[in-house]
Amino acid sequence: MSFHVVDNDDDDSSSSEPAYETAEEYLDESPPVASLSDPKESLLPGSDSDPEHKPSHGALAEDAPGPEPTTINARAYQLEMLEESLKQNIIVTMDTGSGKTQVAVLRIMVELERSDKIVWFLAPTVLLALQQYNEFIQTQIPYAQSKFVCGADRAETWSEQSTWDAFLLNVRIVVSTYQILFDAVTHGFVPLQSLGLVIFDEVHNCVKRHPGARLMEEAYWPAKRLKQTVPHILGLTASPLMRSNIADLEMLEKTMDAICKSPTRHRDELLAQVNRPKMLVVPCGNTASPAEFEGVTPAMSSLEKVYRELDITRDPYILRLREEKTARSRRLLGLAVEKHDTYAQKQMRSFCYKAREMLKTFGPWAADYYIHRVVSEFLAPRITDKEFFEGWTRYERKYMAEALQKVEAPNNASQEPRNLSARLQTLLDILVSHEGDPIGIVFVKERANVAVLARILSTHPLTRERYRVGCMVGTSRMPGKKRDFLDLTQKEDLFALQRFREGDTNIMVATSVLEEGIDVPACNLVICFDKPSSLKAFIQRRGRARMRASQLYLLVDDMSDQSVVEWQSLEQEMKQKYEDDMRERTLIAGIEEAEVPDYPFLEDEDTGARLTIHDAKRHLNHLCATLCDRKFVDRNPYYVIRDLEGNLSKTLSKPSLLKATVYLPASFPPELRCAESLRSWYSETNACKDAAFQAYVNLYRAGLVNKNLLPLRPRDILGSVPARPGTTKVRQQLNPWIYVAQAWKSDGPLFTRKLTFSTQDRSVCAEFELTLPVPIPKMEPLAIYWDDGLTWAVEMDSAMQTSARHGSDTASSRVDHSSAMLVMAYGHRFPVSAEKQYPVRLVSLTHHDLSVQDIGTHQFSREMVPDLVPTRLLRDPVNADHPYCYVDWIPAKPPKEMVLRPSHDFSLFPDDVPHLVVKTWPKRAGLFRPVYRAVATTTSEKPYPRVIPMDRARVDNVPAYFSYIGMLIPAVTRALESGLIAADLWTNRLEKIGITDLSLVTTAITAASARQPTDYERLEFLGDTILKFCTATNVTAKYLSYTAGLLSAKKDEIVSNWRLCKTAIDFGLDKYIMTVEFNGRRWRPVYVDDLLEDRTSATATRHLSTKTLADVVESLIGASYVDGGITRALACMSVLLPEVGWQDIEAVRETLYQQAPADVPLPGAMQPLESLVGYTFTKKALLVEGMTHSSYHLPSNVACLERLEFIGDAILDYIVVREIFAVTDPAPFSITEMHLLRTALVNADILGFLVLEWAIEQERVDVEIDIAALDATSTDSGSSSPSGKRKREEEETSGGEGSEDGKQPSTFPLRPSTVKLPLWSFMRHLSGQITVIQRATEKRHAAMREAILDALHNGARYPWALLARLQVQKFYSDVFESLLGAVWVDSGSLDECVKVVERVGILPLMRRFVRDRVHMWHPKELLPHFIGSNDGYEYLVDVVKTNNNDALTDAFGLVKDQLYSCRLIVGDRCVAEVRDGVSMEEAQIRAAEQAYRVLESEREASLSRKV
Repeated sequence: MSFHVVDNDDDDSSSSEPAYETAEEYLDESPPVASLSDPKESLLPGSDSDPEHKPSHGALAEDAPGPEPTTINARAYQLEMLEESLKQNIIVTMDTGSGKTQVAVLRIMVELERSDKIVWFLAPTVLLALQQYNEFIQTQIPYAQSKFVCGADRAETWSEQSTWDAFLLNVRIVVSTYQILFDAVTHGFVPLQSLGLVIFDEVHNCVKRHPGARLMEEAYWPAKRLKQTVPHILGLTASPLMRSNIADLEMLEKTMDAICKSPTRHRDELLAQVNRPKMLVVPCGNTASPAEFEGVTPAMSSLEKVYRELDITRDPYILRLREEKTARSRRLLGLAVEKHDTYAQKQMRSFCYKAREMLKTFGPWAADYYIHRVVSEFLAPRITDKEFFEGWTRYERKYMAEALQKVEAPNNASQEPRNLSARLQTLLDILVSHEGDPIGIVFVKERANVAVLARILSTHPLTRERYRVGCMVGTSRMPGKKRDFLDLTQKEDLFALQRFREGDTNIMVATSVLEEGIDVPACNLVICFDKPSSLKAFIQRRGRARMRASQLYLLVDDMSDQSVVEWQSLEQEMKQKYEDDMRERTLIAGIEEAEVPDYPFLEDEDTGARLTIHDAKRHLNHLCATLCDRKFVDRNPYYVIRDLEGNLSKTLSKPSLLKATVYLPASFPPELRCAESLRSWYSETNACKDAAFQAYVNLYRAGLVNKNLLPLRPRDILGSVPARPGTTKVRQQLNPWIYVAQAWKSDGPLFTRKLTFSTQDRSVCAEFELTLPVPIPKMEPLAIYWDDGLTWAVEMDSAMQTSARHGSDTASSRVDHSSAMLVMAYGHRFPVSAEKQYPVRLVSLTHHDLSVQDIGTHQFSREMVPDLVPTRLLRDPVNADHPYCYVDWIPAKPPKEMVLRPSHDFSLFPDDVPHLVVKTWPKRAGLFRPVYRAVATTTSEKPYPRVIPMDRARVDNVPAYFSYIGMLIPAVTRALESGLIAADLWTNRLEKIGITDLSLVTTAITAASARQPTDYERLEFLGDTILKFCTATNVTAKYLSYTAGLLSAKKDEIVSNWRLCKTAIDFGLDKYIMTVEFNGRRWRPVYVDDLLEDRTSATATRHLSTKTLADVVESLIGASYVDGGITRALACMSVLLPEVGWQDIEAVRETLYQQAPADVPLPGAMQPLESLVGYTFTKKALLVEGMTHSSYHLPSNVACLERLEFIGDAILDYIVVREIFAVTDPAPFSITEMHLLRTALVNADILGFLVLEWAIEQERVDVEIDIAALDATSTDSGSSSPSGKRKREEEETSGGEGSEDGKQPSTFPLRPSTVKLPLWSFMRHLSGQITVIQRATEKRHAAMREAILDALHNGARYPWALLARLQVQKFYSDVFESLLGAVWVDSGSLDECVKVVERVGILPLMRRFVRDRVHMWHPKELLPHFIGSNDGYEYLVDVVKTNNNDALTDAFGLVKDQLYSCRLIVGDRCVAEVRDGVSMEEAQIRAAEQAYRVLESEREASLSRKV
């Protein structure tokens, strides 16, 4: 895509408007109908619609460091100008480079907030207007729909009101040249009353018949005289121009209804922005004549010969006139033949003239190079000729080509330039002698000279090594007008300005197009190769040399030139002004010293720390830098000076009394953001010191300054939190069986519940009566796992019976079957007493006479097998009645090699007697967790698990399930123990909380290490989030003056593991926490008598993890929330952490709601935001605050998003965790799955991507131009005729844009579409860095969004690497979280917040991840699981930098200045390698991802080989 800068070779300073007005930009392969109303589609070089664009290094490198961004943080004097512009119409007059356009941007932002009218930005040239649109309006105000319109859009032919209405639909800002708005207003298409603000850039041009002056005189002033509504006016210009003539200044002020304003305050800061260059006038003699170079060159002779021999009778224009055969055509034919006045003749004549001028200006080498290049470019084959030959007919191209083919012009481009003119040699001497690192511009007059001089400087041995040359020219082309191929304008020139800004080129050869307006880097070398056309041009060029120690060279024929005297006089005047400024600074310093203030001081009574006015500014700067820790924020306070005597200008002979107001960064609360000086002063410095002192006093009173009069820092808040040790000594776990044993010896009542034991298939179902001498806590259904995969279910009846100790029908009168069943299950392994009382009494409701006598009572016989053996256990009396399960009968003892686990006495077994094949009784059974066994890699070929002689086998007298249940008794005992401990805590410590479900308490105090049916991990995960949510909201409401950083520190202090650990110990939770692992293999019965003899439990201690102690506090909060919602959770916090002083969430919300102002209207530009969010705010101030970045530090700004983001972060975490916790299908998530899912849903990368995606669509209408029709119209109207000076040519020179004879179409097709306004675009900020980042992120998002969306919605793995590659900065997620916080504070409803989280796409993603079981492990966390314990791994990262010629491109085609390579070494081999990482982290993630796949594949292959 191309754009061309308009330049006038014959600059006439007296013209009503510079001939820069029109330009056209087309694609090389654009279709016949192209939209020109949207610069994003058709005017941006290197945009996506340009398929052939291959940017050179740095041209479009979105991550290139480059120079400082175009946008800058508002300086104090800019804010002063903004303040003045809000009072009245003004013309901002400031030196070049001081940031006038930033004042305009600030003014536009304010206007958009307070009015719904259109803002129109006017610039004198198309290129300048385009720059202001692309680099200021679009980037800094993306939330408002804006449009750029220029002459190429043919706006002068939009003769229907409907066209203009459609074009301006939903548009808030328009950028154009002056003529566009003048025509639209004077024709009544754009009523002046519809404009809220008109900005006149380079307003000094608005004189005489300039369209800007006419707009004011013919539209603005008549409307104002009729007392009609008129727009506000803001003019921008460079101050040297406005000081040169008082009469002109007064006339301009009268015309513009505005007062010229320069910053009268903050002089030190303003003067520091602009430096004075040193001017050098260098005579270089008269321009050489052709004779100096021995006449014309052979190439020039050949060219002129071809021109003389050109057959005019074959000229296409002559042939067409002959064919028409009309009176008019015959008259034109005669004139054309007589005067050789055809386009081809004029082009060839101009070609010869320019070649001679090239010879005179540069020398013969340059003339030959120019001729060869023009001829070769015209004749070169092209994929498309649309742009190069625009406006040419096929016959004209053929006719000209036949002529140029005869020109003998050898290619001398590879030869070293020689025989140079004196002027050119002088230029080379200047460039060679320049010291330091040059950054400069060489101004020339002719466009063709730009290309030739750039070639000379690029190839000449004196300059080619040191100077990297770029060029920039102008053009006057319009649709339908022939392209002047003699100008040597190249498409590559379009990126030269960008490369110059980014430092890839350090010298620009340019026409006058770079004199004013266009943003270029400050230069230290400016050379006027040709004489400036006017004093205005001289001043503008001088303004480009604004670096320190810069130089301005003027090349003249001799020093007698009158213009030299004028330049030197003006330079002397500027020098005098500079010296006056320096003297002013010295005198101001004297006034400051003379004012010795008798001023009070600030002193802390406790520490004696003292602060005086002299140290206030330094302390205030330090405080702001300490408490404002956000990126992209100017942390310095700024001062606004007010003249109490109303003087428009200050004189040193009569200084005015001043007061200062200091504004702190937006991170501070509104009531502390500004402070005014207590007294009046003559010195600005003292006034500022006074204001700073008052601000510091306010901060001290608000608690943001400590007793040492230093900033309150986060570490001051966290300083009371000592380092948390890994473990600490606490009380031994409560043993409730001691109290149960004591109760068994008392005469208190007995408590009974029914227990049912059943297998999975319900083939076994046994009922027992459970009796304890204490109330039996209700157990939740238990699943107890057997060794071979069998699962037993244990259920407790909800009804509990109470009975006295004595009576014939009481539990005490029944037999205790617990000990008998324990003997059946464990008697073969260790001694089990059938006589001692087990603390848990179980009585079978079906076998009342169950006893140990039922063990091995029958001798085995084969007849028993069908009926008895399947339901009974076998016993081996020789082996302590070891129980076995019957498998088979065999007639004889098998070989030992055929037995999988032979007995230790296998060799003693008789050989010729029948044996039984049996399965041994497990040692480890009755567990709360499934027993996972390693998959066997080979199948055993031994058919017999174990054998015993048949005559040794005995059969139990009772069913086998009694022995099975005996194996389950330890697990039931442990479950009862957990319930008893929880009941003790519930009854004695947590009664005030009101938890109704005891099982939640049991779970909350059970560590995962205990390996019980449930543990606290899920509840802790939930409770942690609930605690942080309640803490964040409470501290925000309690500490209203705290910045977000201090709030975060306060929250961290409350929820710190150290504090929670201490709370657990102080509250007495330590003895209730169950951590001892339950393992059936090590279990031994403990009897009542043993428990009564225990004397150590009361004083025993243990070492417990401090993290576990803290976790239990959070899990109890989670349990309370599950039981009774946020109210009960707060009750739990009030019991456990009473010192915090918890408030109800609604009371907290009401406090925050009342803090927000009620009378702040929603800015017009933010109106679509409520529709996007799906919520209408009662207090619009909350939405504005949520969308305001802390860099937006205008005086009118009330607050920024930081505190709301702090709340919103906790709300988002709360909503997501609550939703994750609620998932039960197919099963509740494990703690690992919950962590993975939360991390995947609320990390900054995914939130940033969703914010980039979340947008509202707004209608937009573009005006289309049928280029083919314009070409046809131009041809039909005789545009190919060169006769006279046609109206269009006049318009091009004067800046007009009308048609020649009205034959152009009056209406154009309207293309309706929609434009997306994403959430991030509504974020208000004033950071240049953010602007650059937003532009770069937008490019990356456009390139990567389809891949990321596909991975998120269809992929089997979470796209960690893709999201890291997007490189989304945190402020994207911050703006969403602040919005969430604003919705909650305004609505008081978490349900409304859930709707917002749903709309942005977080909850739909969660459901997708859950439904499809998406793999969410982060590659870097997953990798260690695939690496052997003996293999270490290492990431080796290198930076891949580009050189000066090549660009680096990542996988999505985005240009980078540097990439990262990463090799992942596992052991001694490289498992993965990435070569095009965009960051170190992203390269490592991708390398880990690759390595994981490789190692996973290798592991699967290894397992397959083993199987």
